Amino acid sequence: MRESEAAVLKKSDVSAFFGSLASDMRLIAPKEAFGGDVIFDAIESPKDIVWDYGHDIYPPKRFLLPHYEEMFRYDCRGRIHIQPAPKPSPQAIIGIRSCDISAIRFQERFFTQPIVDPYYKDRLDATVLFGLVCTKPPRRECFCICCDSGPWLESGFDVQLTDLGDRFLYEVGSDKGAKATEPRAYLLTPARSEDFAERRRLELQADSLFQTTSYIAKAITYISADEVPDEVWEELGSTCFRCGACTNLCPVCTCFTVDDVENTDGTFSRCRSWDSCQFSGFTREASGHNPRSAYGQRVQRRFYHKCSYQYIMRDGRHGCVGCGRCITACLTNLGLPDVVKRIRRAMHAYLEPETKRSEV
Repeated sequence: MRESEAAVLKKSDVSAFFGSLASDMRLIAPKEAFGGDVIFDAIESPKDIVWDYGHDIYPPKRFLLPHYEEMFRYDCRGRIHIQPAPKPSPQAIIGIRSCDISAIRFQERFFTQPIVDPYYKDRLDATVLFGLVCTKPPRRECFCICCDSGPWLESGFDVQLTDLGDRFLYEVGSDKGAKATEPRAYLLTPARSEDFAERRRLELQADSLFQTTSYIAKAITYISADEVPDEVWEELGSTCFRCGACTNLCPVCTCFTVDDVENTDGTFSRCRSWDSCQFSGFTREASGHNPRSAYGQRVQRRFYHKCSYQYIMRDGRHGCVGCGRCITACLTNLGLPDVVKRIRRAMHAYLEPETKRSEV
């Protein structure tokens, strides 16, 4: 199959299709874990894939940006010797939601422009994304429709699957997707007009079922112009627990730190691990000075990165894909939709007196 082509994969052929793919690469997919939770993990058989899940609270970005990774080892005894990390093996992430694909494309731009991060790029180049369209919002907290990142995509996926009941509409969106499809294309049949009509019906149905909304455009205006009063950020910061759940569960966040660790054999490893802009030490300088020592300043920085026009121009889109994980994780209602609403209310109260004065 070529890029931009669409076909149909019968559900009776799914195991054969992905079983064949497993001979070429590691398969990662939503699977049932202990206690009944569904998480993304490596699978031994396509029969382990859970197709009707909501979404994994722990974002699949970890298979491209691991929570903790060794970048290289070095030996300083005598002549300095550096041992690079091995190249990543090919992998396919199957059943990944549209919002998470959009987040990965955001991270791709962050880690490859203008400076290329070789560790992220190598892992991305070795990964094929098999997206799964949400035919209904998987969770009450989801608002991807407000962020132009779901529940289906026009681009960004390698392969996109839409559940049509007894079959999947199978769309190829990239050369990587076409190459992964070609050896097993005999299991696909041409898509018919009724397949696209059913997909369209499901799309319209999904649009009508979202419960959470986010007026992010208005927040972008206020935050980009630096019009939000400091009192608003101070109030938001006073409620933050600084636990880092929002940044650790956000599929878009890219913050990391780097440490050198001594190994038992006398060598050292340079390791990268996730960090959070909500932690007090994240921006602390070598002198001990912290330009964002106040809680409100750190909350402001987080949402400036999410919503300011400066970062939209740099990263190609605003920094939210509407997955709703921040809503689920935050104990003090500092998820993006709640913060946006609080900013709108605060700005209304702030601007109202000026409006009334101008009328007099």
